[in-house]
Order: sequence, then C-alpha cells, then structure tokens
Amino acid sequence: MTTAATTRNVTRRERRRTLRRGRRLLAMATVCLLLGITPLLAILAIQGGNARREAAEAASHEAAQAEWMPAEQKHVLERARAYNRVLARSGQHAIGSITDQKTGAVDFAAKADKEYWATLKGAQGVMGTVRIPRIGVTLPIRHGSDESALANGAGHLYGTSLPVGGKDTHTVITAHRGVPDKELFTRLDEMRKGDVFYLAAAGRTIAYKVVRTDTVDPQDTSQVRIRKGRDLATLLTCTPYGVNTQRLLVTGERVRMPEDAPRPEDAPRDMKPVWVGLGVGAFVLTVGLIIIPARPTIVGGHLKRRA
Repeated sequence: MTTAATTRNVTRRERRRTLRRGRRLLAMATVCLLLGITPLLAILAIQGGNARREAAEAASHEAAQAEWMPAEQKHVLERARAYNRVLARSGQHAIGSITDQKTGAVDFAAKADKEYWATLKGAQGVMGTVRIPRIGVTLPIRHGSDESALANGAGHLYGTSLPVGGKDTHTVITAHRGVPDKELFTRLDEMRKGDVFYLAAAGRTIAYKVVRTDTVDPQDTSQVRIRKGRDLATLLTCTPYGVNTQRLLVTGERVRMPEDAPRPEDAPRDMKPVWVGLGVGAFVLTVGLIIIPARPTIVGGHLKRRA
C-alpha cells in the first residue's frame, strides 16, 4: 500500500472517530437536557390533570343546581341573603377564623358556626364555584379556609359575605399559591384592573370586574370588610411567591352581564396552555432532529453524510 493510500485510510479513521465522539457528546447533552426538562413536564402534566378534575367538579356542582326547582333556588338564595344581612349588621367581629372556647385552638373552618355550615351547603361540601378566565382557573368553593378546603380547590373566608352578591356584601375567596401539583391561585398576580371573574352559587352566576389589587399583612382585614352600599368580591392568596409572608388581594365590584362583562362562556380564554403545548412540541421536534443525525458513508474515498 502506498504512503498516500495509508494516509487516506488514517484520515478516514480519524474522521470516523471524530464523528463518533461528536455523536456521543451530542447524545449525552441531549440526555442531560431531557433529564432536566422531564420533571418540569411531569409537573405541568400533573397540574393540568388536577385542574381538569377541579373544573369538572365545579361544572358538576353548577349542573346540579341548574336542575333545582325555582322554589328551591329561591329558598337557598334567600337564606344566604339573610345570613349576609345579619353579618353586615354584626360588625364582622371574627374574620378568617374563630377560637374554640374549650381548647383555645384557632379554627379556620369555623365548624362551631352551625348556621354558616348549613347555608349554601351543597354536595361534597361545595358551596359554589369561581371562574377566572384571565388565568384559566375554575375551582369549587368550600366553607372555611382550613387545609381541608384549600387542598381541594378554593375556600370561603369565614366572617365575610357568602358569594351570592347583593348590596352591602363583600365575599372573599381564597386558595393556595405555588403548590407543586396544583395551579390554583398561583397566577393571581397576573390579574389587572378591568379583568373579570365569576362566582356561581344558589343556581346563579354573577360577574365582578377588578377595581384594585392590594398587598397586606396577614392580620390586616381592613380591605376585606363590607363597604356600605357596595357589592364586592375579593380573591385572596399568599405573596410573594414562595415566601408567603403577606397576602395578595384582587378585589372586584359586581357588574351586569352581558352589558358590562361577557358571560363566562364568552370571556377571552387564557392562552398559556396553548403556548406551553407549542413549546413542548417544538422541543420534542428539535430533540428528534438532533438525536437522529444522518448516517455517514464513504463515497469515492471521501466521507459523506446521507440526508
């Protein structure tokens, strides 16, 4: 074999080794990238599954109430309104919780208030639902704000008006933020003045348009109290994200549908799930193109790549 032929053979072997090393490095980098992004994709999938379950539970509650006879709906609604009238006259001495007289324990569910728990009592403890199209959230609402209520959707802050609307009412709906397996109110900080959210209870759906947002200390109840002559609703969660030392309040005032706010089914939808889906699809496609490179072959003594 001539020196030139030997040199060509050596060159081809070096090219093959270089190509193999490049492929191994590329495969290792791709695997690392996949290992890094897989937990995020898993969290998004779990959150999406829980969000669908919560929305289905809320829809089931609304569908059940839609089948009520008019007399039954009127009775439930009037009882809730009567509760709210008494609350407005009481001065709201206890907001958020009550203290057990025997043990001194703080009860965020207010189990001792039998009238509270008997009013708007629905199947599986659901009193109503909250829909927030701006952030793509639909949740069932339960009595109280203890962990039992907040682990399964949203809670109603005891000592505030029941979510049926009306003059001299201010209802407060609360949910967790930053829970790994649930989205809940995680994106509540994206709400802006003019955004609309909806509360459904006693067979009726009412709309609220955001008029202000506030950040307060946990003990500060001044912004969640009833305002004479007004019909208000506040969405409450912890802030800053992951720190949770304060409370974020998003307050809306009731508006008419469909004159001042679209009906829930007509409200603009949150586009985040669409963009997340497109991003994941683009990532998978890119990985596919990288991890399956063209195979090399030798044509006429030169290294080529098949398309």
